[in-house]
Amino acid sequence: MKSAVIVTSILLLGGCVSGKNGDPLPQITFDHVKPYPIYVASYEPVGLEQGLSPERPIGFSVDPERIVLDYLNSRFESAGYQGKLVATIRSVEIDHKRIDSDNAVGAFIGLDQKDHYRVSVVVDLSAHGAQGLDWQKQSLTVYRDIYISEHVSLVEREKLEMRAMDHMIDDLDIALRKILKDKFGILRSK
Repeated sequence: MKSAVIVTSILLLGGCVSGKNGDPLPQITFDHVKPYPIYVASYEPVGLEQGLSPERPIGFSVDPERIVLDYLNSRFESAGYQGKLVATIRSVEIDHKRIDSDNAVGAFIGLDQKDHYRVSVVVDLSAHGAQGLDWQKQSLTVYRDIYISEHVSLVEREKLEMRAMDHMIDDLDIALRKILKDKFGILRSK
């Protein structure tokens, strides 16, 4: 009897982490993105140093470092004859807090709490020998706040996390292109 309950629980959980008709939920990919040419001879995206990957809080399923590194690998390509650009993910942090209900009665009795996640990513850019300059450096931070009710399903929770990461990548894309164009002078408009 105990093994039947375990098997049933596993089957139910397996159904919770899939999309419509049992299909797995889509992941953020950048296969459709046409890379921007950056006018350096070499471009190198670098992930976090070994051992610096953050522990994800229980209930948080998305890996922000992997998403940002995939973005950096797909978004830019070298198209010049001199210089090098290195884009390094310096840190990824996922802070988690439980927040009381907005409703005074719910807050008083401890119902309808929310998970609040703040995902922040710091990317360091350094260009060597680009545009006749020896060395250029810039650091930028992007973050997203995610609020998830304790009552949502696992599928809805993952959708909310993925949507927030998608918006954070949009912010990162805008900031990076502005730095590469206006400060480093190695990105031309398409």
